[in-house]
Amino acid sequence: MTRHARETISLAVAAALGEAALVAFVTTDWSAVGANAMLFAFLAGPPLFLAMTAWRRRTHPARSRLLFLVAVAVAVGGLGVLGFDLYRYSTDAQFRRTPNMHGLVVPIVQWIVILAIWLGLVIQESREKRNANRVTTNAGPSEVKTKHL
Repeated sequence: MTRHARETISLAVAAALGEAALVAFVTTDWSAVGANAMLFAFLAGPPLFLAMTAWRRRTHPARSRLLFLVAVAVAVGGLGVLGFDLYRYSTDAQFRRTPNMHGLVVPIVQWIVILAIWLGLVIQESREKRNANRVTTNAGPSEVKTKHL
């Protein structure tokens, strides 16, 4: 496992926990348990999917590095926006009275970014596999080298 993969996984899990905690601090109505559970699952989903993607590509240094940069952007963006919401929630009475959509907008943007990167990696890996299969299929018996004593 590369260092970047290990750091990506830990950063993504920490971001998921941090984002869930920030939204929990801002949530005032806990009566709709099912809706809140779905919101927290939707909120924690993108960073956890990113952690799973980093785990699957943990042996590829370049891909681990790319996923680490994505994890930094996702964590800074999500925690920054939701942290600013918590600050405004605790200091501005008018902000507390108005509905806030950042708890939904943040994971939507995160899903778009992470799925775009994941799709790019899947396409790249499928091309590499297809090219590797072509090379092994095109290698005939004349290209196989034998060692003579």
